[in-house]
Amino acid sequence: MFSYFSKRRLKKHDLNNNRKLRAALHAALLQQHALAADGPAVGNELEHEIVVTLTSYGQRIHDLYLCIESLLRQSLPPDRIVLWLARSDFPRGRLPELLRRQERRGLEIHFVDEDLGPYKKIVYALERFPDSLLLTVDDDMLYPPDTVEQLYYAWCDAPTVIHCQRAHRIALDSGGGLQPYAKWSAAPAGCAPSPLVFPTGVCGVLYFPGALDAQVLEREQFMRLCPRSDDVWLKAMSLKNGMACATVDDPRYWKDRFLTIEGSQSQSLKRQNWQASGGNDEALRAVFDTFGLLDRLR
Repeated sequence: MFSYFSKRRLKKHDLNNNRKLRAALHAALLQQHALAADGPAVGNELEHEIVVTLTSYGQRIHDLYLCIESLLRQSLPPDRIVLWLARSDFPRGRLPELLRRQERRGLEIHFVDEDLGPYKKIVYALERFPDSLLLTVDDDMLYPPDTVEQLYYAWCDAPTVIHCQRAHRIALDSGGGLQPYAKWSAAPAGCAPSPLVFPTGVCGVLYFPGALDAQVLEREQFMRLCPRSDDVWLKAMSLKNGMACATVDDPRYWKDRFLTIEGSQSQSLKRQNWQASGGNDEALRAVFDTFGLLDRLR
């Protein structure tokens, strides 16, 4: 007879296998679209320019077209989908043909000389498109077709709030200090705007012009304090600017909607953050102490 915990583990195993199967089927469909689709897939008639921005690197480049294809098939097409790549990763500028085909449909690819790791997706976009809505996404996900639509209309309803699809809620101890990251809870869907809401970039975050403090672009600072924890830096820069964050009001479970590209987690930055000495907790302490941000949470 299975114990209660054995049944829970079996159920979790079945759920994970089900999501993997769904991700594989969805990826196969996206592959067909990427091979067959033609014509532009970006642009809309909205007043505001929406720029989807992401980065990647050599070990993920061959499957990246799947993520891009999911972004090219949005119910509300963004005005731009911009991919930032470090020139040192691609010295010959040689990219998979499927990405080049997607360029003809609206994907913009920019090679940059300075490899800022995960910060490439936000720093270069802030510099190049300072007056646009910037929707940051990760390169290892398949995005549901209403991703852009949900974030944009959430911002329209509350234009002084940073909106995201997924977030944690920062936990404080009895003395007002930060609890370890592992003790934070998930922020519920449609949560009220709060400085305690901590967006996680995996499912998309929408930044509006002026949402982040000007120090967000200080490369020496973020590369010294938290070179791999861009979520921590961006949260700090929004707190420094007095901005609250909120999650999109959607009761559907995010893991059932935002599927992971098979094999992409073998080089997961998130896994490195958890395994490295201190991980996110070390980055949080360094950034929050440097800018004295704890008072902004109370």
